[in-house]
Amino acid sequence: MNSCIVLAIDTDLSPTTLHALTSISAFLEQSAPTVRLLLLHVIPLTQVVPAQPGMYVGQVFPGTATTAQREHAQAALYKARLLLAQQGISMERTEGVVREGLPADEITRAARELHASFIVVGRHEDALKHKIRRFLLGSTSQRILQLASCPVYIAVLPPPAKASDLSSWYMEAIKGYLDEHPSSLSVFTPEQAARRFAPPGKSKIGRQEVKAASRALEDLATGGLLCRHEIKGELRYVND
Repeated sequence: MNSCIVLAIDTDLSPTTLHALTSISAFLEQSAPTVRLLLLHVIPLTQVVPAQPGMYVGQVFPGTATTAQREHAQAALYKARLLLAQQGISMERTEGVVREGLPADEITRAARELHASFIVVGRHEDALKHKIRRFLLGSTSQRILQLASCPVYIAVLPPPAKASDLSSWYMEAIKGYLDEHPSSLSVFTPEQAARRFAPPGKSKIGRQEVKAASRALEDLATGGLLCRHEIKGELRYVND
């Protein structure tokens, strides 16, 4: 296996990108402890007018990246490297690079130049704006699959958990934490538990997550793993 993996990064660090970072960090830690990781962001400097839907053909109008675009891209790459460092992948093993052009073309070109083992790219959710973009311009991940000379791993977010599954997730996550910290005093509120043990790819915590975490805490209290206390009108769950 070659010693480099190329991971495409967007400047918003979307849930899809965060999921890709989590997936690749787990792979690197378990299966490839010496492999380097190139984090690549491509500033799109072209406007493609397709000859027909789903095709990267037609007229291409070159543009110029602004200083703000490059600074935004560099900041996103640095943040992504910090997130990987928090997951056990040292900064020495990662590098952030900014390129300009068509994303799929630049990503596959970088992989060829570096003789990368494989490419990691996230696939955006099926929101209406992404469906329209894919219809008009084609999918970036699909284009990468067509151009790449190495294997491509497409990170796809798992479907949103149903309410019952979400409660089960929180229950197992909290139980796992308690098992790992048997001698520590742990105090949880539903809001804190919802944020702390959020499922992978869940960037925003809302009413549904808090309700599921609350149900999990109640079940754990009923089972005797936690004690339920009400302090100044706020419910707290303690492992005392």
